[in-house]
Amino acid sequence: MKTAQKILLTALTLFNEHGENTVTSVDIAVEMDISPGNLYYHFKGKDSLVSALMKMHEQQMQKVLNREKLDTLHAEEIMYYLYLLIDSIHVFRFFYRSPADLAEKYPSIVRPRQHILSSLNKQLAFLFESLSKRGILIASNADRALLVDLISLIITQSCQFDELNSHMDSTMQRYHALSLMMVSVLPRLTLPDEQKHELEQMLNSHDFVRNASTPSPLDFA
Repeated sequence: MKTAQKILLTALTLFNEHGENTVTSVDIAVEMDISPGNLYYHFKGKDSLVSALMKMHEQQMQKVLNREKLDTLHAEEIMYYLYLLIDSIHVFRFFYRSPADLAEKYPSIVRPRQHILSSLNKQLAFLFESLSKRGILIASNADRALLVDLISLIITQSCQFDELNSHMDSTMQRYHALSLMMVSVLPRLTLPDEQKHELEQMLNSHDFVRNASTPSPLDFA
């Protein structure tokens, strides 16, 4: 792995765990056991680090928000896809904490982040409309619009809620988000009770993390 990639992954880990505001460039260098000068050679301060991480996040989400297979998604596959969305946002979750503060400090990330959120909402709307047309999801136009808002909110903000109100680890935060979505979506799916129960069992046993594969941030560095 190249030094620049290691720096980005280390910065991402520290920003996610401690918050961007509390982590300095020196902290990142110390964590990597390199000199601040070596870090500065690759990234001229936190501005360039945050911008590079946002670019990685954009590229990651472009891949995950591909509509190519949504029209053929089966009812039992919906939760896998929603888990992929949760996991993809969770990898870069520091971008969704205190968004107003980040926007003020790093204006360059505002437009890409807005584009990601807009694309996410459009993807969810397309997914729910497709499922509804195929008779897989029972929801009116108004209900689908509310589902888009609710699911988008859970995907982007539930980890912040969990950090404020509990001591869940990263895996439990993602499964809590998926549980919240299942409560909203699963009753609307035209699945036999046996299949719904199977999905609930998989959620409880954390099988989604073993069956869903989210691209590594390194794929986009």
